[in-house]
Amino acid sequence: MAHYRPGAAGEFNGRVGQTVMCRWRHLKIGRSRPGKTARKPNASQLKQRSRLGLISRFLSPFSKVIAVGFYSRRSKMTGMNAAVKSNIHTAVLGTYPEFTIDESQIQLSKGSLDHVYDPYLLKKEDGTISVEWINPSRLKLGVEENDSIHLCFFSSTLRRRQINYLSRIAVRRDARVDVTLNLSVFRGIVHGWMFLVSSDGKRASNSRYLGCVEADKI
Repeated sequence: MAHYRPGAAGEFNGRVGQTVMCRWRHLKIGRSRPGKTARKPNASQLKQRSRLGLISRFLSPFSKVIAVGFYSRRSKMTGMNAAVKSNIHTAVLGTYPEFTIDESQIQLSKGSLDHVYDPYLLKKEDGTISVEWINPSRLKLGVEENDSIHLCFFSSTLRRRQINYLSRIAVRRDARVDVTLNLSVFRGIVHGWMFLVSSDGKRASNSRYLGCVEADKI
């Protein structure tokens, strides 16, 4: 991938020869068109393609979450590409061709912001989920009490509408937030993650897996 500065002729868009021109963030970039090959992929290539396809399909519904959790003005990589790179070697388990996803290892956010201590899920009889965490007595440099809490819940049982992303649902100092899940969306096992974003939106923490609950027993 390369980027260029438009000259007197203005910007190019679309395909120019074997190069496809497009804009990403503030850059004008060019990508070479993939060429066709008659060669059959070897075992290593098949394995890598299988891993890449599996993690890409799994992360695809999380695009809105990843756009926040992996956002960086300095990165030359899209948030989704960064998420795939971060998860492909840690969250994909098993041996080819029977790869599986370990939800507890999935990262929906990655950054330098300090997380909270011991976040966890609590099921309640009234149909709500309580997420609680511990704040230290002293905050680290750059950490603020009004850093926002972001929660994400996911169920693999249904193919559509399986993500519930709750952005800025609370702040760090609250130490607790109650959530009511839409049971028309979720079925079976529901997985939860949590991460924090600074008040200016420029920094995020690494996400934490909160555990899972059964939707029909919430």
